[in-house]
Amino acid sequence: MLPRPSRDGRSFGSIAVAFFLIFFGARYVDAGDNSSFRATTGSTSSSHCCFASATPPQPDDDNQSQGIIIPRNLQDVANNMSRRDLLLLGTGGLAYGKLIGDALTRLARGNSYPEAHESRVRSTFRLAMVEAAKAAQAIERSGDDGQQQRQKRPLRVLEVGVGAECRVASRGLYNAALDDLLLLSSGGGAEKLPSSVLSGVEILGIDLKTPNADVIQSARETLAHPRGCILPSFRATFDALEGDITAGLSYPDGSFDCVLCALTLCSVEDQDLAIQEIRRLVNPHGGTFGFVEHCRVRLDEEAESNRLFLAWQQRLLDPLQQIVADNCHLTRNTDAAVYDAFKQDGTIVYRERFFVDEMWPVSCQCSGVVQRVDKLGIVGIGI
Repeated sequence: MLPRPSRDGRSFGSIAVAFFLIFFGARYVDAGDNSSFRATTGSTSSSHCCFASATPPQPDDDNQSQGIIIPRNLQDVANNMSRRDLLLLGTGGLAYGKLIGDALTRLARGNSYPEAHESRVRSTFRLAMVEAAKAAQAIERSGDDGQQQRQKRPLRVLEVGVGAECRVASRGLYNAALDDLLLLSSGGGAEKLPSSVLSGVEILGIDLKTPNADVIQSARETLAHPRGCILPSFRATFDALEGDITAGLSYPDGSFDCVLCALTLCSVEDQDLAIQEIRRLVNPHGGTFGFVEHCRVRLDEEAESNRLFLAWQQRLLDPLQQIVADNCHLTRNTDAAVYDAFKQDGTIVYRERFFVDEMWPVSCQCSGVVQRVDKLGIVGIGI
């Protein structure tokens, strides 16, 4: 997740990066001629160093052990570093911290991201919610006599990593989904939903810290007035609670018709655990998971083969990014992890990989919607 740091927070992050660089630069020099350095990252926010005295370690393709190898032909340079050189190295850390802080400040103005990103959030969340609503329609109409037997209910939506500003709700990025659901529930649109199926939408946001009451109220007001005419029987509600998706939530299996997240899975402590918990919470009878995340470049894919420099930057800067951006990892293969977790009983409704250069260093991004298909004859892209 990309934080909204205060000025003091950015300064602290920059100083921390500087000391980090000076520290591992000094440790590298002390290691001697027979040592090689590898900066490794794990699922926590702290980076650590490991040294070997023989063959330099090779990068591991596993998400949790991405590393950068400093070639041995640079050892002479490192061994001859003066204190001035190390200070310059630390200054590079300060520059990176300032660069990240300034980028985050620009993004925070108006609580907005570039349209290339926000449009994906808007369309991905809309698709996930509408597909979940269609599945709810199929279930609600599947009584023994083929008639509508069950009492109408709201569509239950969980947003993981709602953020301190409740950005998705506050920016109106749910409105397209609400407009479509309203239209369908009122009998309009190409594929109408009977008005007896949905009584509205309940959106619950969770994060490690609960947003303040004013932010939550502002988000509620935005959701209460999407474009178009609101039926008296159709309500959109919003609430936010403290919760850790990695540690697990107290809701029963399949509690939500739709689970959503944006720029969240990059910074959770254990991405695999988080995705498994998300899958557990998704209704197995057609529930959906929609996501928009940043991810690592795949040089083996033709569309991304020209992004070699960005891939190098991701690996080089990943340990620093975790320090200055609240455990944000640059090299997680997030979309592949999602598809792998849902492959047992899921189908891909939509997927995309794209670049938003204005959001460097998190410019490589992915979005997708997966749907659990137990007891539903849904046709999609096989996982």
